[in-house]
Amino acid sequence: MAATFYETLALAAFALLGLWWVVVADRRREWSALPYRRRQAYTVSLYFMLTGIMSLVSLISEAHPAIWRLAFGVSAGIGAAEVVLSMVYAHAEPIRHRLIQAMLALTLPLYLVVLAVAIHPALAPDVGIHLKPLETEAIVVSLVLFIGINYGWLLFMEPARPVSEADQ
Repeated sequence: MAATFYETLALAAFALLGLWWVVVADRRREWSALPYRRRQAYTVSLYFMLTGIMSLVSLISEAHPAIWRLAFGVSAGIGAAEVVLSMVYAHAEPIRHRLIQAMLALTLPLYLVVLAVAIHPALAPDVGIHLKPLETEAIVVSLVLFIGINYGWLLFMEPARPVSEADQ
């Protein structure tokens, strides 16, 4: 069952990554002038890319748990670092876009849970949740993808800015 889930998740994540790149190409002129928006576009790409990579690696590492644990740990570390960097860039963002940054902040604890389970696979049973490690990761990674989709949607649906505002 986990294999089917991760196959589907990998396909969805990489399809969303491709669609996101179309959005970025469409908004490139506007977003390239805004450092915080470039950072956000990259962050959305990582939501999809990291989810897809973790899913693919989980498919080939069932017999060797150290492989998926390494992939999930490294991916979660990269994701957490990107969230922190993006939050640092938030000071340059206009006030009306703080909701987007708040949604981003929701992801940090999720990446940290992915990292914690990769380091200590028995974490869920230790706290009374009777799930296998890859099942625990599946739930948390699904939440990361859900937030990534919504984060990307908010950026995509934001009205285009006048050229003068984008140049500031």
